[in-house]
Amino acid sequence: DLDQLANVSTARLVFSGHLFVPELTYTIQLAVAARDFRDGAVSPIFDAYLDWKGHRDASVRVGQFFVPFDRLRTIREWALQTADRPQPITELNLDRDVGVMLYSESFLGDRSPFAYRLGAFGGKGTNLTRGSTPGGLLVGRLELRPLGPIDDDVEGDLARRKKPALALGVGFAHDFRTDRLRATTGPNFVGGTTSYTYVATDLVFKWYGFAFQAEYLQRRSSKSAIRSVDDEGAEVLEYPQSGRGYVLQASYVFDPPIELVARIAQLWAIGREDAEFYARTQDRGDELAVGTNYYFSGHKLKVQADWIARMPRGYELAHADHLVHVQIDATF
Repeated sequence: DLDQLANVSTARLVFSGHLFVPELTYTIQLAVAARDFRDGAVSPIFDAYLDWKGHRDASVRVGQFFVPFDRLRTIREWALQTADRPQPITELNLDRDVGVMLYSESFLGDRSPFAYRLGAFGGKGTNLTRGSTPGGLLVGRLELRPLGPIDDDVEGDLARRKKPALALGVGFAHDFRTDRLRATTGPNFVGGTTSYTYVATDLVFKWYGFAFQAEYLQRRSSKSAIRSVDDEGAEVLEYPQSGRGYVLQASYVFDPPIELVARIAQLWAIGREDAEFYARTQDRGDELAVGTNYYFSGHKLKVQADWIARMPRGYELAHADHLVHVQIDATF
């Protein structure tokens, strides 16, 4: 079957500035496209936080923002090379939450290669309107940039840098007693809670227009099933989703600014308790993507086209679902 959709897939309004002193800044991001209202969202607020950069080694952010767990999920939509993120990222990330983060971009020195992020969050996601079982999310991330500064929060090497740049990162998180299927996103469990442990490692490399990024993620639930009883006394079983996956993505920017990009990714279920999740990863867990971008003004104004195929194990292209995007991406 062939379907067609023409729409405004993403529309964001961002307000930012400083309060009283330059070191204290604020950011508010509103999502106003229809696709942004997921998981029954009732508010357009994506980000709403204060940032205090009063010390090089210990800055503080408080509010609602990206959980500082992995690299590829925390890259903003306007800085992506393809229209859709790969499946392992959309499935295994921690998205946004409400909390506080202590961090440094250059720990113990202005030219230091080390960065860190430590956070404590509510653990249930964004824009909540009701209370739930007490819990919380703790997260830590370490980053190393051994070859000097790198714009690892932007995909591709549009600057065609003459010196190689490398960023390495590892992240760990534990979400205690969450009642959501994917920790901070997804539907709510009706019969109880589970705890999730997350691990991520990632790499970004850029040199002379070539860019390569890789990431591995894993999520494990403390329970294989959540058991409860409904109003009629019948047992109800709900299944948390444990999984793992990786992404490899490479690109090259020509001059004039035409870019080619290619990606492979795989997503696996850990265990077979959730039959639907296991079947989905078996039937559509392998992913291939290729695309091209023309940059009029860097990532701020570009035309993108890509083809994404999701298929059964072994990259069985003959049985794949195919998705083609053509889009204009403008940020102003």
